[in-house]
Amino acid sequence: MRDVLSALNKLVADAVIQDYAIGGAIGASFYIDALQTEDVDAFVFLPETPSGFVLLTPVYEALSKLGGVVEREYVQFGNWPLQILTDANPLIAEAIRSAATVDYDGVPTRVFRAEHLCAIALQLGRSKDYLRVSMFLEQDAVNRSELIDLLQRYGLEGSIGRLPG
Repeated sequence: MRDVLSALNKLVADAVIQDYAIGGAIGASFYIDALQTEDVDAFVFLPETPSGFVLLTPVYEALSKLGGVVEREYVQFGNWPLQILTDANPLIAEAIRSAATVDYDGVPTRVFRAEHLCAIALQLGRSKDYLRVSMFLEQDAVNRSELIDLLQRYGLEGSIGRLPG
């Protein structure tokens, strides 16, 4: 995974992307017991284009130059498939902006904060997402009041009643 994270940092340094943060199960694994996953989800801010369209082609080309192999929607680095996702909604954009910088095997890595990981999981609303939020709460890995504030700000108040305990 070190190669994936180094490549993402290089994309920022080369202005291919403006910033990134790791989300999904890998992001969660920085806070709670490891979860099974098959890929690294990197959420990115892309530079503005004259047309206003979102273009991932330059990102995939840059990752290929760094040794990644494009396979469908992933870029494979060793055993780790990397999926590039955009700031598709305001909650995800905030999560990227307020990501924590952590160290992974000597590589500075931006990771969604626990509260954003939980809010996004509740926004998605899949069974595995509810399980992940339960794990955060059971392991005291999330600030419950900050999570509730996020849910209220993004119109996810209905999810509050689904929180355990």
